[in-house]
Amino acid sequence: MPRLLAPALITLLLSACASQQNANDATTTGIANSLISGELEHGHYRAADDSFAVDTPFRPGSEAYASMHIAESFDISESQVLFTSSAAPVEVYRVHLFKGNLPAEGELYRQATAQYFQLFEERYGTTLEPITLQDHQISGVSATSATFGQYIPARSALGMSADAVDIWHSYYYLERGDNAAFIWINRPQPDQPGATAGAEERIDAFINSFELTSKPLR
Repeated sequence: MPRLLAPALITLLLSACASQQNANDATTTGIANSLISGELEHGHYRAADDSFAVDTPFRPGSEAYASMHIAESFDISESQVLFTSSAAPVEVYRVHLFKGNLPAEGELYRQATAQYFQLFEERYGTTLEPITLQDHQISGVSATSATFGQYIPARSALGMSADAVDIWHSYYYLERGDNAAFIWINRPQPDQPGATAGAEERIDAFINSFELTSKPLR
């Protein structure tokens, strides 16, 4: 039976692309929001369900870290954690976890990529164009990774507006034990509005720090 994105996850996914939340209620975590159920210590995040751990893409001591927002959605079979920052408003990092009962080899990868492509192409009315496809070592296992380009037209909603921009989407899919992770990262191309210096280095550091648990989670 196909694994589908839950409505809460779809809302998380698209809301980050449409706008950035304002920073509020800064607390002992040193970031804009502290209402998270996962653990955050010195720029290292661990999911509340212990499914994965990763260094935050925006590092402690930076303006981007101080204005970072972490959104979480946990479910018995799937969960998603999203990292954004108002200092890099078009740079979004998503970790989508699938827990146990993985379908036949390759099927979940095909389902996940198809659903994400459909979400972004329907949301913005433009296609994703392939740039690279390669294998990548993450968390001690081989992951499939790819980068695609997409043109995002100018848009407005709820009194907010955004300029047209060309962005890059990169995804990484890996399985370990009973679990799978689909990591989706998007950012403006370097010469585009909203591009921030060091994005590619942040992506490399984020991916290289990612740890997916192999233990059963359900």
